[in-house]
Amino acid sequence: MSRNALCLLLVCFAAGCRDAAPPAAEPAPAFDLPLVGGGRVSLDSLRGQTVLLDFWATWCAPCLLEIDELNALQEELRATDVRILAISIDTLPPEELARWVAEHGIAYPVALASVDLASAYGADAFPFHVLVGPDGHVRERLESGFHDRIELRALVARHAAPE
Repeated sequence: MSRNALCLLLVCFAAGCRDAAPPAAEPAPAFDLPLVGGGRVSLDSLRGQTVLLDFWATWCAPCLLEIDELNALQEELRATDVRILAISIDTLPPEELARWVAEHGIAYPVALASVDLASAYGADAFPFHVLVGPDGHVRERLESGFHDRIELRALVARHAAPE
């Protein structure tokens, strides 16, 4: 190896250019939440499925823009083991939120939670997306803000089980 190549290798190593091991998957914070329209959903009930959690609120403009994106993705994923679960941090009464969800044509399940659960998942703004693997561990968090169906589909694809 030439001296220049060795120097480049050492500089690259010192700067962190080597392949980094992926971070260990952390257990997703547990939840047991009421669903809009009735019933409940828990993290344990979703074991065996990949779940895209969408933390959102009715007062969040980017969240509203994502409804059509998430509806389209829900349709694409219907035949897979990937689920979308929207978790509303609204303080609206459940009946009012249920009416709002119906009026806006949300086709995926919506659960009710407090901002504390969103914070436990790392949310600092909304919308906020977290992909949880079939084992109940966090696979990836996206940066807060609007993400279209192409970005959300890519998130799922990065962690999909091989066919």
